[in-house]
Amino acid sequence: MGMRRAWKPLLALVLVASGALVYVGHHAWVNRCGAAAEELSAADVGPVLGSPDDVAEQLEDGLPDLTHPLGPEFVDVLTDLPDPFGDLVAGRLWKSLFERPSVGTFGDDGLVLAGPGGIPGSEYDGAVVAADAATGEALWGVGVTGYGAGGGPVGDSYVTLGIPEDRAPELAAYDLKTGERQGCTTLGDDMDTGFEPPLDSVALEGDDVVVAWPADEGVTVGRFDPVDGDESWHTAVATTTNSVRVDDLGSVLAVSQFDGEEIDTNKTLNQGQGHVRGVTALDAADGSVAWTWPDPEPDVLAGSVIVTGADTDLGLVFAIEVSLADEDSDPVRDLVALDDTGTEVWREPLDSEYCNVGHWDDLVVSSCPNAPLAARDESTGELLWSDPGDSDLVGGLVRPQSGRSVDLGDGTRLQLADDGLIQVDVATGAITHLVTEEALGSYVSGIDLVGEHLVLSTESGIFVFDRSSG
Repeated sequence: MGMRRAWKPLLALVLVASGALVYVGHHAWVNRCGAAAEELSAADVGPVLGSPDDVAEQLEDGLPDLTHPLGPEFVDVLTDLPDPFGDLVAGRLWKSLFERPSVGTFGDDGLVLAGPGGIPGSEYDGAVVAADAATGEALWGVGVTGYGAGGGPVGDSYVTLGIPEDRAPELAAYDLKTGERQGCTTLGDDMDTGFEPPLDSVALEGDDVVVAWPADEGVTVGRFDPVDGDESWHTAVATTTNSVRVDDLGSVLAVSQFDGEEIDTNKTLNQGQGHVRGVTALDAADGSVAWTWPDPEPDVLAGSVIVTGADTDLGLVFAIEVSLADEDSDPVRDLVALDDTGTEVWREPLDSEYCNVGHWDDLVVSSCPNAPLAARDESTGELLWSDPGDSDLVGGLVRPQSGRSVDLGDGTRLQLADDGLIQVDVATGAITHLVTEEALGSYVSGIDLVGEHLVLSTESGIFVFDRSSG
């Protein structure tokens, strides 16, 4: 499956001191690069997932650090999950919440786990390990030190993005089949980083990636071939936020949450340092600034923008914009679609500050307290359906973002909700309740699809189901 959105944040490792970066170009891309990671063979990693019997044995040993202790019946609950799950074929329980990794997929059966647990008994702060989803056997691994955020398939490579302690950020590529390192690019000079520095990336059509990493004032954004280290361009983008997001719109790259006009901090809307946040669009060919949005208006006191997704084929990016007309007014929240020229294509109001928004193929799906599930045509913003009144959604919200919703290929999606898992008819919005978290006995954190296998992530562990057996 091609990766069109920025790589999932896969690592949350060592946090080091604050500092700055001065960009020097890619000429030193082989110098000390790779200090943050060490290649690991399948034998080094060992089995990534075990059989259902192995999970049962883990339960018998007890896992006291979990928020919700599990009993031996947990395997029976997993085994009895209804369609579309199929047979439980592999899984692994975490000994504590701090071991819980993020999940990624590649190819027909490739599963990637990455997180702070590392290889048990090793010197690593974290690890990225690839496994066969059907058997749980390791394919390869990378032991990691430092801070990382990002990783995913790019062409025939698996690419990681991280910051070793007191070193410059590094972009590294590994053979997707073997884990052998193919290239490593140092991004600028050595630096100290603060808590969760701004770091993000997106894979473009072909083999290039665009990376945003911390700089003296804001972030530097650059386009690279991650295998040979060639740099096409780099551009400075001002920001005072501790997060950044990059989306591919085809002709431009949308870099979100930048530093705009200064405003009175008493009148901001979750602005952190009291600055307007928005989007800076960079030309994909040369990195020049194509446009910014929103342009501050004299009669608008504050603005906040959260980008929620993009469609590369249509050249659209979707965002939630929050603004105040005057100091006595209530915040106005709109769901907005912009094209690759920065022109607003459509704008529709949201009724709450507690809204989640996701992108399902040609739909933009929102979930707010007064409208638990609503779908709009991504091209026009037309409301196609909203949550039926008899759906009985507990908690009132679902999480339609990537990693929390999967297309089952039969006109329905498997979707995380506040109280468990639901199945949604994409054409009508009709909801089928599959299992509650109370019945499952564990908080559900993610759902992924790799080939014929569903991968369920919870606070307690990760579990793989063979749909072809259902």
